[in-house]
Amino acid sequence: MTIRQLQYFLRIVELRSFSKAATYLHVAQPALGLQVRKLEEELGVKLLERHSRGVVPTEAGLLLREHAQIILRQMDRARQSVTDLAGPPRGRVAVGLTPTLNLILATQLVERCRQDYPKVSLAIVDAMSEDLMEWVESDRIDVALSYNPSAAQGLVCEPLLVEDLCLICPADDRKAHKETVGLNEIAKLPMILPSVSSGLRSLVEEAARARNFDLNVVLEIDSVTAMKEMVVNGVGYAILPLGSVKREVEDGRVAARRFDRPSLSRNMYLVYSGKRHTSKAAAAIRELMRDVVQENLNAGAWAWRPAPV
Repeated sequence: MTIRQLQYFLRIVELRSFSKAATYLHVAQPALGLQVRKLEEELGVKLLERHSRGVVPTEAGLLLREHAQIILRQMDRARQSVTDLAGPPRGRVAVGLTPTLNLILATQLVERCRQDYPKVSLAIVDAMSEDLMEWVESDRIDVALSYNPSAAQGLVCEPLLVEDLCLICPADDRKAHKETVGLNEIAKLPMILPSVSSGLRSLVEEAARARNFDLNVVLEIDSVTAMKEMVVNGVGYAILPLGSVKREVEDGRVAARRFDRPSLSRNMYLVYSGKRHTSKAAAAIRELMRDVVQENLNAGAWAWRPAPV
């Protein structure tokens, strides 16, 4: 088993196609297939299955993918540790953002990284808080901005801010012009919320139970973009941070009302491993993320407040 074979295998799994992987890797497709067959012969198992929609990994292939990702990450870390001895931060840094934070911060992070650290390449992944925590722990990503520290195991969770949540209404809702809404007012509303595994869903349900009412959930969606479109189309109401709907509010497609009596908010954390060696590039990006968040706090953006000390 060689590093090249693992790289080829991972690219095929990612693109779900031998032909696309061959094009991406600048390798002839027969040569790519030969390397996979050699890998399968060495391991004595079938790693990939072809079907009408492309190529998918078998159970053995999924297991190999996990190990291959770790092996290649360690190779990158070894290379990074040596190059870090001299010169400016350089190399690849994988950053995890929740869907709402991706909408708010991704562009700012990319622009600042290009400006301050031109030799650093960012890889931004978008996932739910629980998944991001797991990926930091398993070394799939270097750092994340997340909302659910209870999902962390042995990770550093550095509180950065408190984010107020809003009720997202159709623009023509008769109460949309009001700036605030009481939590009890959502009891009879048709709600569009993330799935039950979501930290935001848990937060809203706990708040409702504390006030002795059940939510009327008419639709579960884990896509922020889809949730917003459902609100625009009058399917129901959503609960999201202001920053994730800023453009739709400005365009008059939805209205956002902050909660009072009481407010509804959640803490955002900078999450990273305290056990592994941190490259110069990863340390630089962590500091950049702190700076970008602080700049938004100073500007009074997104209904954000400083985290309590």
